[in-house]
Amino acid sequence: MAASIRLLVCFLAFMGLALAQDRSEPQPEKPVELKVSTTAMMLCLGASMPMEMELTNRSGQEFKVDKVDLWNSFSYGHSRDDGSGRGGGQATGCSHCRGEYIVLVPEQKHVSTFNFALASDFFKDPGNYTIKLNYKQVSSNELHFELYDCNPK
Repeated sequence: MAASIRLLVCFLAFMGLALAQDRSEPQPEKPVELKVSTTAMMLCLGASMPMEMELTNRSGQEFKVDKVDLWNSFSYGHSRDDGSGRGGGQATGCSHCRGEYIVLVPEQKHVSTFNFALASDFFKDPGNYTIKLNYKQVSSNELHFELYDCNPK
């Protein structure tokens, strides 16, 4: 019994030390913060979702980004009533679109809008969906929206 108590005390001390070390290591700073919003939470199948993105420079130095990279990469998901679901994503590339840069000083914000077309096969079913915007290693908040069949047969 005494041996198991000593073992438990040693385990707890080790875990406490490991947690303290994890907290003391500085987390890598993300250079930007992305927030997305929409005014349309319920849409018809095949519609476009109006989105607004707020990009904030959270680094301590000037941040430069090519505009073509801002609305370039998305990840999304679909959940069904039975609890199942699926995920997907898309990224576009436009090499001839490059060269128009946004430069932000620390804590400066840039706001941009985009109409995300929900015309791909991923968005063919009515139901609940999520979408988020990605820029390099940074992801935005997740938007939740619902698609309806507005033209039932």
